[in-house]
Order: sequence, then C-alpha cells, then structure tokens
Amino acid sequence: ATWGAWNGGLDFNTPGDFIQDTLMLVEDGTPGTNLQGNPISQEGCNPLTNDLTGKIAVIYRNTCSFVSKIKNAQDAGAVAAIIVNREDELLGMLGDATDGINVNIPAVFVSNVTGAALISEMANGPVVMFIGNKLGAFANDAGAVKGEFLVNQFGGSHSSVYDGMTPGIQVYNYGTSDQTALTVNASIDGPSGNVYTEDIGPLNMSAGDTAFIFPGNTDSFTPWALGVGNYENGNYTVTYTIDLGGTDDFAFDNVYSHEFSIQNEVISSSRVDASNMPIANSYPSNSTTQYESCILFQDPNASSLAVRGVYFVPHTDTSVNNLAGAEIFVNAYQWDDGWVDVDDANYDFTPASTNAYNNLSLVAFATYYPSTNDEVDDVAYADFGSNNYFQLVNDQRYLFCLQTFESTTISFGYDNSFDHGANYSIFAQPISPLHIDGSWYTAGWASVSAPSMALRTFDPAELGLESTKALEGKAYPNPANDFVTISVGASGAATLVATDIAGKTAINTSLTLENGTTSIDVSSLESGVYVFHVTMENGQSTQFNVVKK
Repeated sequence: ATWGAWNGGLDFNTPGDFIQDTLMLVEDGTPGTNLQGNPISQEGCNPLTNDLTGKIAVIYRNTCSFVSKIKNAQDAGAVAAIIVNREDELLGMLGDATDGINVNIPAVFVSNVTGAALISEMANGPVVMFIGNKLGAFANDAGAVKGEFLVNQFGGSHSSVYDGMTPGIQVYNYGTSDQTALTVNASIDGPSGNVYTEDIGPLNMSAGDTAFIFPGNTDSFTPWALGVGNYENGNYTVTYTIDLGGTDDFAFDNVYSHEFSIQNEVISSSRVDASNMPIANSYPSNSTTQYESCILFQDPNASSLAVRGVYFVPHTDTSVNNLAGAEIFVNAYQWDDGWVDVDDANYDFTPASTNAYNNLSLVAFATYYPSTNDEVDDVAYADFGSNNYFQLVNDQRYLFCLQTFESTTISFGYDNSFDHGANYSIFAQPISPLHIDGSWYTAGWASVSAPSMALRTFDPAELGLESTKALEGKAYPNPANDFVTISVGASGAATLVATDIAGKTAINTSLTLENGTTSIDVSSLESGVYVFHVTMENGQSTQFNVVKK
C-alpha cells in the first residue's frame, strides 16, 4: 500500500534500494478455476506446495486477503510478491493488525493487463523483475520511462490530413558514474523501410542528470514533415534508442517504440488492426451516474474530410451484467471555448470547474443498442445517419464522445499501448478528456491513454457536400473601437457568436454578408479579446480573434 520502508529493512524511497529476482507463480494445490478462468491454486490462499526460495511470487487476486497471500508466499521463501488484479485497474493493498506485522517482504499490485503480459512472458522462459529505486543502483545506467517520449498524434492517421510528427524523449542518467558519450537516436520505419533517423549527442550527463530532448529545447530532433499527401500508406514504427557508448549495466529501458498507421479510412486515437478497426486492450471505469469518454480532433486540413459515424469497443463484465440492450450515445461536439492550451490562465481546467467546456455545440449524434452480450469487447459502429453526416472545418476544435448513463456497468475500450503522456505535457492540448459524474477531467485516464475510438470518414463530394477549403475569416480594424468589419470568404445569411476569454457569450446575432463582408457594432463590449465564430447556412464556419480597445 505504501512505496517506502517495510519490515525487511529496505526503503524504496532511498536511491539504490531494490529487490531483483526471477518471477514464479504460486501453487497451493486447490482444484478448479475462478471466474476469470485462472487456477484457484494460483490465488495462494493456502500454504504453498512449491518452493519459492529466492523468487518473486506472482499471485492472482481473489477469495482471501492480500496479507494471507503474501504471508504464504513469504513462508515458501519468496523475497517479494506481485498481486495481479481481476480488472485493468489498481487498488491499495491494506494490511491488518493481526497478520500484517508478520509480513516482511514487499508486495506490489498490478492490473490484469500487466499481469497477463508478465505471465505470458514467463511461459517463454525465466523473467527477472526489478522492484525498487533505480537511481544509483548501478554504476553505468541510462534509460527512459514509458509515457515520457512523444508518440504520433493518432494510432490510425488519415492520409488526407497527416503531416508527420516530431520525436522527443526524456532521458535519465540513473547511474553513479558521469557519462560523456551518451547518444539518443530517433528512428521511424515505414512500409518501405526507414524514413527518418537522427542522433542527438554525444551528451555529457552527470550522475543523476536528466536530458529533456523535446521541441523548443536546446537539444531537439528535427520534425518529420514531408507535407500532406507525401506519406506512404501502411504501418510505421517509431523507435528511441539510448546508447551510453559503452556497457549499460541495466539496459532494459534503453529502447522504446510505438506503432501507428497511415490509411485513408479512419481517424483513430488508438492503433488500428489490418481492417482499420480500433484496437482495445483496457477498459477503465470509475463512475456512478454518467460517463463520457472523448477524443479531441483539430487539424488545419480537416475540410478534406467528412464524418459518417464512430467505431468503438463497448465493455461490461458479462458474468454479472448484460451488454445487450444497453443505451450508448455517440456525440460529436464543436468545441468553441477560446482557450489556447490547458495552461491558459484565463480558463480553469480543474474538474471542479466547467468553464473550459461551456461552448460545446452538438453537431451530430447517434444512439447504439448492443443486440447481444456477444458484442462485448468487439468493435461496434454507430452511424450518424445521412442527414447528419458533416464536413469537418479547418482548425475547428471537435470532441467526439461515447456516453453512457449505465456507467456502473458499461465502459469503453482503450489502447493502453499508446501512451500520450509526453504529448500532453509538451503540447498542453487535451487528448482524451473524460466527463464523469458531471466533472470534466481534461487529462483523461492515467498515462493519457488512447480511447479505442475511430471516426469513419469519407470525401465530402460523395454526398454532395462541397469539398472546399474551410472559410477564411478576418476582422479590421483589429484592435477595434466602435465598429469592426468582418470579412469571410462567402456571402449570404450567417450567424455570429462572439465569446470573451472566459467563454461567456457577448454577441449572438444573425447577419448578412454582402460580397463576404459586414460591419458589427462592438461599442458596448468591454475591452479585451473576443473569439468571433461565423457560421454560414451551409454549415461552413470560421473562427478568429478580435481585440476590443
């Protein structure tokens, strides 16, 4: 329950304190399997029949207390224990006054996804686990951490809008020795071979130092930017490699990679399979009345695409709940709040406030009802209907969300192999916001993971929607005193909504654009910055800022 000291004498808060040994599943001889399909004998609730001397015990959660499991592993000789949860989530493991004091080995708790990965690898041969504080544990040791390197914006990128990425990674010198020849390589391999490689270094890093190799810093990679339409469709792998220029005493964290694809069918937050359907391997949930899982989309070339509907992966525990008949809403919002990024001082992104989410306008929606429980964890599709298909607008911010009011039983798939943590930290843009029980959580779940949600796209010309560039809009004079002329690349009836930097509507009016222009009286507005959003009758829109003196 606590990452710190225990009866064994080590303290994982102290640099260099760690335990490292081979994993072994426990066995207590109990027959049968549990509801998750795992052997009850590997829950370790009775004295163990196998010898765990010098091993780290792996134990399934269920039936008995954590203390009993860990104590049985300790009595069988284990030096530490790993408890594998039933679900893809983590819990605190509290001891008890009677037996807890007799436990003198450390124990950690992992999700069922992490546990399954460990146990699967154990079937291939011995797996050695490090538990503790890596800083100062070895002389020569550099590395990185998952979630602290940049990944591609989407697991499934669309060729009509894709224009590359900029690599970036945070690197640590964990060792006790200074390093003078450390290099970091970023490489991108595509369907026809390597398309990008660059080295940063050699770097001088003192013991305990950190190197921040990100856009805008002294050490940074150049962008992989070929221009829209110049990227080959297919699968790509981004790989980061850390090289000390000599032997690394603990090199398991020297290479990290992630995969994405470019195709012309979907825009997917998660990775996609060979059929361009979203991949799901995690189903987090923590709500009681309402749950909405969302992805942000905004792109300067968005108008080349229109949206039909959304692919997603519904989930429930069918041993106790029914998926059949559940009501799932799929919502497409135009997000018109005027913030710049999540660090914008004029907006509050904390869950206690909603002022960064005041201007969500529903563009399209669908309702999906699973017909059978067999649909659990399979890809589903919700179509907006031909009357609600819509063309995306360049640089317009959208939220696409899955929503359920059966949130204690229904959740949605995520791809936890695609970690956007560094992207969120460096670019300060929402990636996968959550709306849970009335509160917005802009950073999403832990590790800013990727919802298994894919937008089904098409060429707007297919259904008579004009495949044109989004409207270009501007205002003059800007700053303005009493009147401002707005100029838009279209004529006819339109609506104007102007909001202040707090998201409060200051103007909401109909107007007529003659030769693409009209004059607006702003004399009554207080001094400040306003976001003007002009929407034509055909749905095309543009957004720009106006400064009132």
